[in-house]
Amino acid sequence: MDQRVLPQQDFSVFADSVRKSGPERLRVTEAMTRLEAERLRIVRAMERGQPVAARVLGRGGEEINRNLIREVPDWCTLDSVNISGSVERLAVSLPNNTFAMDSGLRMISVWHRDALSPEVRLVLSGEDPEVYFFGYGPLQMKIVDGAEVLLEGPVVRNQTTVVVVRDAACMAAARHYWDAVRATTYPCAEEVPLADGLTDRQRRVVALMLTCSSDEQIARRLDLSVRTVRTEVAVILDLLDAPTRFVAGVRLRERLTSAS
Repeated sequence: MDQRVLPQQDFSVFADSVRKSGPERLRVTEAMTRLEAERLRIVRAMERGQPVAARVLGRGGEEINRNLIREVPDWCTLDSVNISGSVERLAVSLPNNTFAMDSGLRMISVWHRDALSPEVRLVLSGEDPEVYFFGYGPLQMKIVDGAEVLLEGPVVRNQTTVVVVRDAACMAAARHYWDAVRATTYPCAEEVPLADGLTDRQRRVVALMLTCSSDEQIARRLDLSVRTVRTEVAVILDLLDAPTRFVAGVRLRERLTSAS
């Protein structure tokens, strides 16, 4: 995979707006409005106890994540639109996604670029360009196996919920929204221009340094020896004139923040 970042070069690319604009974004907005109307119809039906092809996946962050972990092994395909994220959350979710894909899940993950911090975009630029994309997608959702969609559900006991919807009209709106969002996307790996001085592997290490706490973890992610990773990290620390990985991370974040 092509990992594109050089610590001592210009990071201003991270401040660019998403590449597609105008008509493409308008189509996304129109499709989002339709999906949001269907989502609200489902939520109101559930709140009134009316029969509807939907179920609550979970209530509150911990329960939702726990139930997702239980259900993911049964999924064959996942098309997701993500509207926000943090480096800390990516440190958990990216390895989990890799494990799921190694187990057979076919996934496309689109991230709403406008809402992401520069360091999150840097981390995602180090991921598989056939899986991770930036685009314009202001409404979060997940389509599972082309048959059901996960959306924000009703508030229950002052906690948010996620609902799994199989309703035909809502599914049609979700597919329409997905198609519109996909028309705005480009691989996250294309976010950063190619530059001389670092190999593709070293560029990947730079991104992983923001989410992995040890050389051993990076070695497992890249299927390398720990000794090789330490050699690559030493090159990066030298380029950043950083005595430690922690200082290197701070300097990377400073550069990204100043460029945003």
